[in-house]
Amino acid sequence: MFDSSARHPPGKCHPGTREKALKIITDWIIDPAPDHSVIWLYGPAGSGKSAIAQSIAELLWQLYQSQYAGSFFFAAGDNMGRGDGNKLFSTLAYQLAVQFPALLPFINDTLFKDPMLPTRSMEIQIKALIVDPLLQVSNWSAHTPTIIIDGLDECANSTTQKNILSLISYYIRHHNLPLRFLIASRPEYWIRDAFEVATIHDLTLPISLNEIGDANGDIEKYLISEFSEICNKYSRIMSSVVQPWPPTRIVKRFVEESSGQFIYASTIVKFVGYSSDFCDPREQLQILTTAGPHRATAFSTLDALYAAILSRIPDTHRAALNLVLGGIILQLTVQAIEIFLAVDAGAISIILDALNSLIEVEQMKFKAEEVLEVLYGPRCYPEETKIKFCHLSFREFLQSHPRSGQYFVDVVEISNQFLFTIFNLFGDALEQKPEVEQHRT
Repeated sequence: MFDSSARHPPGKCHPGTREKALKIITDWIIDPAPDHSVIWLYGPAGSGKSAIAQSIAELLWQLYQSQYAGSFFFAAGDNMGRGDGNKLFSTLAYQLAVQFPALLPFINDTLFKDPMLPTRSMEIQIKALIVDPLLQVSNWSAHTPTIIIDGLDECANSTTQKNILSLISYYIRHHNLPLRFLIASRPEYWIRDAFEVATIHDLTLPISLNEIGDANGDIEKYLISEFSEICNKYSRIMSSVVQPWPPTRIVKRFVEESSGQFIYASTIVKFVGYSSDFCDPREQLQILTTAGPHRATAFSTLDALYAAILSRIPDTHRAALNLVLGGIILQLTVQAIEIFLAVDAGAISIILDALNSLIEVEQMKFKAEEVLEVLYGPRCYPEETKIKFCHLSFREFLQSHPRSGQYFVDVVEISNQFLFTIFNLFGDALEQKPEVEQHRT
């Protein structure tokens, strides 16, 4: 729930940031007859989806209580069980009963008849605890209230995640479930594919955080405001510091390093001003702006996020993962990674799907055609697939052995492998060239 003690204090949007996303969602919530029953808010890891979901939940609670039906914030590995999808619908049913007293007798009656309902399957729970009571209650508002589900990708497994979407879409489409849903997640390929299924696709308004608003501008506002707060908090220490502090060039550097990643910016703020009650912000900032082991400790939260995403890739693909990550750092295309680093195309596809929340993929003209023509003669080559990391901090993580551990990428070694393969291919091609020329004539 948005006000659960397990999440205190929750992250939320800084004033004046993410305004476009908040407006789109708020307009949809207060629209009595929206075109879509579901909003899918998606974006890369650390881009601020949970902060938006929290801000929307608080806004509803404060200004539009009749439009708030409940919320659930998934968290992988949480010792409170917030990664367990089987707790979703029973938790939402509890909130519905509290928020709308007319539902309480129906939900209580159902639980009295079967006290073990919260332990049963999701299919049974949603029907018995949510759908049936909602369809029995009289004078339910025609303006359907909103349920917020954040971090769907952090639910225990992909099958459960897809099942949640399937159940929601089924009851909206076939039973006119009088609720609307704001669902936030990373764009993992299985979630993306689930939203493409016809039963939910037409019901859904997708919102990509990469495509709306000015993330860098918002992060700059956030950093300037928070650094000002830090100066006020430590006024005795900071009284002799030249303003603005930090200098504008340092703030600009942090914005660039954030790459639209709010979790990176918030990590900086916490390290500089809130590491302990006795920290010196000037010294903390010096650590962040100086290369060394102390800088690495500042980003332990971010490192854990990256490691958790990488850990989902099977051990059988660990060697291929290292080569693919190295290839991306070297700015190689998918085709170049396959040809010059000898990585199986199927393995590349699996790895890129698993890294979907950390990378951007685009098709481009096949620029290696001239090289391959020398090697293999003229032929038709497909378009290249170009990959880049969403966040500069991910590249920094991969190239720091103390931070990335088993996921460390030795770029020099992979670069040498790349060059060795090219030299071998050219050597083979030169040996065969007389035969190729004779064949052409």
